[in-house]
Amino acid sequence: MAERRNTPADSAARARQQWRDADSHRREPAHDPRRPDELDPTLPQERRDHFLNTRNGVFYPTGHAVLVLSPDDALALRDALQEAGFGRDETLLLGPQQAADLMRASEEQAGVLSEFGSELENVAIIRQLADEGAAMLLVRTKGDEAQRKLVRAAAGREVRKALRYHALAIEELAVGTEEIPGDSPYAAGEVPRNKPSDAQLKPRQ
Repeated sequence: MAERRNTPADSAARARQQWRDADSHRREPAHDPRRPDELDPTLPQERRDHFLNTRNGVFYPTGHAVLVLSPDDALALRDALQEAGFGRDETLLLGPQQAADLMRASEEQAGVLSEFGSELENVAIIRQLADEGAAMLLVRTKGDEAQRKLVRAAAGREVRKALRYHALAIEELAVGTEEIPGDSPYAAGEVPRNKPSDAQLKPRQ
């Protein structure tokens, strides 16, 4: 019987498994913001669930944009968005530890189907950025005009990751730079959907 050659899918699955087995992302989540006592206790459970939605166990806030940036810039951007017409109930800000632990919980609870999408790769990058002290701002984006307002308000700020979650796809927003501060979760030859090569990713320092 002829020996079966490894396919790109095999290589990607093996790389993901090696990453998931690594110790670098294993820590008991202490501040998972899905728990009522880890955010403002006045925040209604319905709104909490809406912003922190998951799919197959992985963080996937459909209908929202996610921006990862310093806590000070996140606060300033939230204020700028309100001036641009976004309501207070259309944004949610998580501090670095809350964001990191939310991402860790997603990694631990990921279902099998998540292995075939980009959700876990984005979760890993957000976790690394949050571990370095970045906050995460979630913004409800009802349509393309809301996205344009968001991008304009975020322009010129040190946004380290910016995504918009659609029902069937995750879109990289044209603001800031794609940054992977630690080990890349991408398999060999794999890059974000809107990047033609690894050369457009900010290199690890």
